[in-house]
Amino acid sequence: MPLARYESIDESLKTRILDVSKQEFAALGFEGASYNKIIQKIGISKGSMYYYFENKEDLFITCFMHSFTGATGGFGFAKASFPLTEDKATYWDSIKRLSSKQWNDVFQHPIQMSLIRQLVSMGTDHPLFRKLNTECEGLSEYADFMSILEHGVEIGAIRDDVPLHVLVRMNTEYEVWLMHETQEGHVSESQVADKFFEMFKQLFEARR
Repeated sequence: MPLARYESIDESLKTRILDVSKQEFAALGFEGASYNKIIQKIGISKGSMYYYFENKEDLFITCFMHSFTGATGGFGFAKASFPLTEDKATYWDSIKRLSSKQWNDVFQHPIQMSLIRQLVSMGTDHPLFRKLNTECEGLSEYADFMSILEHGVEIGAIRDDVPLHVLVRMNTEYEVWLMHETQEGHVSESQVADKFFEMFKQLFEARR
């Protein structure tokens, strides 16, 4: 993620850094985009850029997180907006509604979709993917998501025989596979939300 100094710079410069960088990454991919060319297009010195970001990886992650938040408002599972019901059917209906909204929101943002495709092409073993995953797990939205899952365990909707963090990692692998299938044309965008929920429920639902 960006160095702390990045947060104090002028908003117009932040916007320019993000807009230029997103366009370059979306058009050329992480490997194809040149850090030096991005800096030149932004119109700042190389020293200034390294004052805000350690390297191209940090810049890409910052762009991805900013784009994802703009597209979906975050993880989409804010604890404050999730009804912590005791009814299992209502619980699962809420999961389906929120996950569907998140997928549909992502598909409405071409830049975010392009950045996601970059990650999918790298695979979950790529250092950049692992670093981004670690950053996501440090967000308050991720903590909210885990709290919602823990509530599901308490009411008997979510299984308790496998650690939640293991299930979440397994689900991430499925998400990447699902996006790959979408890119290959094997799954249509209109099918993704339903297929995601089906697998999510298979992974997480408490065994009867």
